[in-house]
Amino acid sequence: ILINRSQGSGPSICKVGRDVESPYYHPLEACIGGTHSRRWIPIEKRPKWPSRATLSSNELAVHGVLYDYLIEDGLNWKSAVRNYWSLLSPLIFSDHPKRPGVEDPVPPYNMVRNVLDMNAHFGGFNSALLEAGKSVWVMNVVPTSGPNNLPLILDRGFLGVLHDWCEAFPTYPRTYDLVHAEGFLSLETAKQRRCSIVDVFYEIDRLLRPEGWVILRDTTSLIETARTIATRLKWEARVVEIESSSDEKLLVCQKPFVKRRSYPS
Repeated sequence: ILINRSQGSGPSICKVGRDVESPYYHPLEACIGGTHSRRWIPIEKRPKWPSRATLSSNELAVHGVLYDYLIEDGLNWKSAVRNYWSLLSPLIFSDHPKRPGVEDPVPPYNMVRNVLDMNAHFGGFNSALLEAGKSVWVMNVVPTSGPNNLPLILDRGFLGVLHDWCEAFPTYPRTYDLVHAEGFLSLETAKQRRCSIVDVFYEIDRLLRPEGWVILRDTTSLIETARTIATRLKWEARVVEIESSSDEKLLVCQKPFVKRRSYPS
């Protein structure tokens, strides 16, 4: 909200035609937006999480999403999370030096806490992680190169942000333990971009902590391209077949912990 001090008055209500749902690269205006939106629902009338994660048919209609589609999307993500954890658990939790002193902590204890979803869609990955009891914090990113589903993600009670992946993501280096992207490579390569996929991978490398993980799901050709780039970054990378799809594959990577060489004095 901007207050015009020179005129001695507070901000006014924004015009009906102003698009407050897509503020990216729009100039700031001295007005209060969103009051004309059908999403303007008093907070006390909104259900609390976890029931809030599954919006009603009327609430989804505001976003142009069918209720059955959201339910099907949630079931697919529940299956995906089970598959991801079956792949990562033996690698993360087997005699890891960072495990605490207790004999068998419930995974994930302190190895996967901060998760970045680079192409969050409807926030289904976030919802499935929480429903599965994973002790994680998820940042849902909606790329500006695709449809703007950020209002839906926020209405489900999740954190999210719009972002152009040709720019640096506003966070500290080595913030995330797990970076996830489903269909992100297809989305970014479908349009003429001012940056390359290599540039995006350099940014992922900056955001990912040492010994952190990357899970990419996309078409076979794009996954093979991503594997080549991951190898150049010195990540440990392997391609995993997806039983339910012959056109898509998973790329599971780990960023190694590189020790500095000690030279004799």
